[in-house]
Amino acid sequence: MSERIRRAGQVAWAVVGLAALLALVGLVGWSIRVVWAPVILAGAIVFLLNPAVTALERRHVPRLAGAALSYVGFFAGVALVGLIVVPLAADQTQELADEAPRVRSDIERWINDRAEQSQNWIITLPNVGELESQVDAEAQGSGLGDTINTVRDVGTRVFHVLLILLLAPIIAFYVLVDLPRLRVAAESLVPARARDEVLLLATRLNAAVGGFFRGQLLVALVVGVLISIGLAVIDLPFWLIVGMVAGLCNVVPLVGPLAGGTLGVIIALTTRDTTTAVWVVVIMAGAQQLDNHFISPVVMQRVVKLHPAVVILALPLGGTAGGVFGLLIAVPTAAVLKILISHLWHTYVLGEPLETVAERAEAAAAAPGPGIVRSVGDGLGPDAMAVTEPGVDGPEGDGPEEGAERPEPAGTPGRG
Repeated sequence: MSERIRRAGQVAWAVVGLAALLALVGLVGWSIRVVWAPVILAGAIVFLLNPAVTALERRHVPRLAGAALSYVGFFAGVALVGLIVVPLAADQTQELADEAPRVRSDIERWINDRAEQSQNWIITLPNVGELESQVDAEAQGSGLGDTINTVRDVGTRVFHVLLILLLAPIIAFYVLVDLPRLRVAAESLVPARARDEVLLLATRLNAAVGGFFRGQLLVALVVGVLISIGLAVIDLPFWLIVGMVAGLCNVVPLVGPLAGGTLGVIIALTTRDTTTAVWVVVIMAGAQQLDNHFISPVVMQRVVKLHPAVVILALPLGGTAGGVFGLLIAVPTAAVLKILISHLWHTYVLGEPLETVAERAEAAAAAPGPGIVRSVGDGLGPDAMAVTEPGVDGPEGDGPEEGAERPEPAGTPGRG
């Protein structure tokens, strides 16, 4: 009994210490929050391009040249897609701009009709005139100082976005080049007795976060293409724009078909008829089901392994805490917390050996079967990230020097 009480006390104090540590980390992170946006974007670029850089390194291409080639190939692919898509998208954008006045008129007529019908409802809806009056009143209530502040805030946000888009690729390039050395340096900071456990956790976290970023981009591309084809088949005006919106928004799980469906239904109701709007809903719902049951499981190999309810709850929490970037990192953050909490519970609360935890994680990772996007451990694992220098074990190294061995945890999953 005394042993159980002592163990319960240790667990309680460990929980208190962990909570205090998380609070301190959160406070520090919030105070330097301005750096997180470029760091997150740079991390996504690293997870996306590192497998290609590592593959080139295994073929005896230096990492500097491999990173440069990966950048050139990536931007060349983007430029090629732009040459194909941009002219058609530009034509549809011009048509949409020409149709905007009529579309707005139809939307205003629909709002006025609903407002008139709501006179006998429990809640009365405002018409367009009442909405405009309310907006004008709020605009008049703001003085010149508020207007200047608004313009300044918008300019500051635009500057921050441009700075992020400029800094993130530069940071990612340097990280890609020095990634093996950074890993060796990070390992040297870990005490030898905890190295196996840290490597196990790092591999699992790499698999979850990297697999999510690379897989979600590919899923968004596939979903956008499928929706565009479906809308083109039913001859919806501006089908490419709607498909692009759905694909881009699908980078955030569950949001793409909803955003694209809303835009598509509005266009269908204002330019075609109710039947076309119904077909838009059918296409969007079908794309969502294909994504949930076929595309994401095959492409992403279920690397995140979160229940849909957890994903739905994580999205509004991330959006409230961090806006657009919060939405982007909500799901991988939830996956990271799940891995950390599960590991700490099984290791320190239940007292399971590290080998047992590693075997369970390996079995769980192998359960869904191989997908198109393989475990990011293939690109960030110890073997793939070995430094190709004398004295360090690597593809062209001479083997580790005496005393420089790096123990590998038995049964560690995700090794390429």
